[in-house]
Amino acid sequence: MNYTFIEINNKKLPIKFGFNALRKYSSKTNTSLQDLDKIGADMTLNDALTLIYCGIEDGYRAAKQECEIGIDDLADLIDGDFDSIGKAMEILTEQMGGNTAKKQKAKK
Repeated sequence: MNYTFIEINNKKLPIKFGFNALRKYSSKTNTSLQDLDKIGADMTLNDALTLIYCGIEDGYRAAKQECEIGIDDLADLIDGDFDSIGKAMEILTEQMGGNTAKKQKAKK
C-alpha cells in the first residue's frame, strides 16, 4: 500500500495506516487485535495522537525517509490545527478499505 500526505499546521507529512502502523499502535496502547475495529470510537486524546503518530511514522518508513518528527512535535502541530485529527481519521478509513462517501444505487 502506498502512503499519502497529510498537512498539519502547514507542514506536509507522509502518512500510511497499514498493518505495521496498527501493530505499532497496538503495542503502544495495549490494544488487542479484536479491539482494533473500534478505533476512533471513544478514543482518548493520547490514543488519537498515538494513532496519528504511528501512521506518520510508517508514512516516513514507506517513503524511505527518516522520521523527522516526534510525538510531542506532532502534538504541537495539532495545537494549531485541530481539524487535522479528523483529516487523519478520514485517511485511516480510506486506507483500511472503508468508504467515506457511500454511493446510492439507482432505482430501477
